[in-house]
Amino acid sequence: MTTFVLGGGVAGLVAAFGLRDRGHRVVLLESRGWLGGRAFSSPDRHFDRELDNGPHAMLGCYRAMRALLRRIGTDGDFQQDVRLQMAYRRPGGAVDRLSLSRLPAPLAMPAALWRLRLDWRTKLVALRGMAKSLLGAPAAWTVADWLDRNGQRGEPDALLWRPLCRAIMNVEPELASARSFLGTLREAFSGSAAHAAFWLPRKPWCEVLGAPAARALAAAGAEVRLGQRVAELHREGGRITCITTQAGSDEVGATDLVVSALPWFALAKLLGGEPPVAALASSPIVSAFFELREDAPLLPDDGPVVALVDGDPFHFLLRTPGASPRRFALLSGGSRAFDGQPVAAIERLAREQLARFYPGSDGGAEVRIRKEQHATFVASPQHEGSRPAPGSRVHGLENLRLCGDWTATGLPATLEGAARSAEALLRELDRAR
Repeated sequence: MTTFVLGGGVAGLVAAFGLRDRGHRVVLLESRGWLGGRAFSSPDRHFDRELDNGPHAMLGCYRAMRALLRRIGTDGDFQQDVRLQMAYRRPGGAVDRLSLSRLPAPLAMPAALWRLRLDWRTKLVALRGMAKSLLGAPAAWTVADWLDRNGQRGEPDALLWRPLCRAIMNVEPELASARSFLGTLREAFSGSAAHAAFWLPRKPWCEVLGAPAARALAAAGAEVRLGQRVAELHREGGRITCITTQAGSDEVGATDLVVSALPWFALAKLLGGEPPVAALASSPIVSAFFELREDAPLLPDDGPVVALVDGDPFHFLLRTPGASPRRFALLSGGSRAFDGQPVAAIERLAREQLARFYPGSDGGAEVRIRKEQHATFVASPQHEGSRPAPGSRVHGLENLRLCGDWTATGLPATLEGAARSAEALLRELDRAR
């Protein structure tokens, strides 16, 4: 039995390994010249190094993604924190820090919130919000609705909820599904201290995922075809009968299977724009990579992850563990402010915002911009019902099964959601045997 896996992102990789473990002949078709999907890195000639197309940070609770990294032998390429630590920097340079102890996160969070430099009334409001987050929210609510109903506007929103929403959902609270957001929070903050802690890659993503995955798949006996964009899925009698790529065609036999791990927009195109996948919208990530010149003063090191409170259009400053202190990046998650903007304008905005949050930085840096227009899907309340279940069929095609971060995993668009979708697909196939 041959299974064609369409797409070499995280979902496609987990599916391919699992199918090989179950004895399938696996042919993985990936449109790009590397594996990794929408999370990747590419060479930059100006900096003479690989730059990621966005931040690929994880949390300790990402059990399925961690299993994939162990499978390909790169779980050691991450700084694996044992507890959550995160800095908050305000315009003008004031810094506050959220630092959990090594107690289980539910016990450590109240004390960590209380240590923030806020007035006691604001701390009580934030603590009440943390308690309310355990109760979930109606399916129709956005995160903004939840904030309003629970009195979390003002400082709790700016310091706590909005940065968390941007980091988890890659959209503003006004668009994000409260149910998905709160569900992810509960998973991260309901277990051990390490569950809520960051896993940050020490290497470019091509060295963490892309190249090692290709080697591991080859060793497992899977056939990987790079640069093979699927142009057409031929349908006949309720089945996929042939897959056409730019390099040729593959017949799909009567007992063969097709697993789509494609992004929602790519699959929608192949299916002629038919719902449900055509209903989903995209959200971008824009990164501004800085490299300070040798004569420029170093920025204060607030840690690898810094939330820029009320930052706009960039929301975070990130550093790669172990990298030169002269290297860092500003990140914008889900902002549409850059739509139609030339690179020079984005660079100017990045320099201006850096100066607002780090007074005294004199602009002595080289800057490179990376834009990923389809970084994530928008996990909004109105779109939640458009997400098909992992492992489900589409349009009655009996030999086409789905996985991907955009399927109904209960999570937003995360690496973990992609990995778990493939696990759910494999369980569904096991039940159908």
